[in-house]
Amino acid sequence: MQNLTLSDLKLGLTDLFDKRRSALLRSSSGKTYEPMLARKLAEISALPPAVVGGRALAAELDETDAGHDGLGKAVWHMTEAYLQHPQISPETAAAAARIRRAFIPALSELRASYADEATAAIERKKILGEHRADLERFPVAGGETLYHWISGFLGAGERLHSMLSDRADVRETSRKGAGALRAATIGLLSRLRAGLADEVEHTPELPRDLDAQVFGYLDELHGPRAAAARAKKAKKAAPGAAEPAGPAAPIETA
Repeated sequence: MQNLTLSDLKLGLTDLFDKRRSALLRSSSGKTYEPMLARKLAEISALPPAVVGGRALAAELDETDAGHDGLGKAVWHMTEAYLQHPQISPETAAAAARIRRAFIPALSELRASYADEATAAIERKKILGEHRADLERFPVAGGETLYHWISGFLGAGERLHSMLSDRADVRETSRKGAGALRAATIGLLSRLRAGLADEVEHTPELPRDLDAQVFGYLDELHGPRAAAARAKKAKKAAPGAAEPAGPAAPIETA
């Protein structure tokens, strides 16, 4: 049970109340624990996505970075076209070179970390006004100029900074509370499972597979987590030795 994550618990409890509620309510234990688990699901659902699983914020960071890098490549290749053209005026070529040096000296910069790209954007935003005349020499489709493209490029870099800062704040303020919520939810599920086992043993009217009916999906979620935890423990105990994969372990009752 201890290997389930908050995202696992959210999925498992949602499934429990959606598809398995009738099985849950067949037992006295299920009726007792249902409202408590429902409250825990509501609390988990109210947490920021970055705390529950992190995937939503990670996807937003990836999307913003893709926009940042795409605009950077567009500006670099636009200036490259003017720098390579054999009949461009020296003034236009010089303007393209100044833009390149100021904002995107090398395509390799677009492979930098989010933090490095954000830092570069913040610093380069300070000189945007100085290069406006150069940037507006180069029209692009849609009635815009390279000034609009560079503004979007730097704006995306600044958003990376804001999102990284928000992620740090979320982790700092929510980590302890989320950990306590996870532990409390796992504790409720463990006690429910123990009570359910007692009822099934002493109540012939209850189906023998009631545990599987109630905890089937949670067991599916827990199995890979438990296997990964065992493998990690084995690796620490004997570096270089791999632990053979075993069957998925059920959720512990304590």
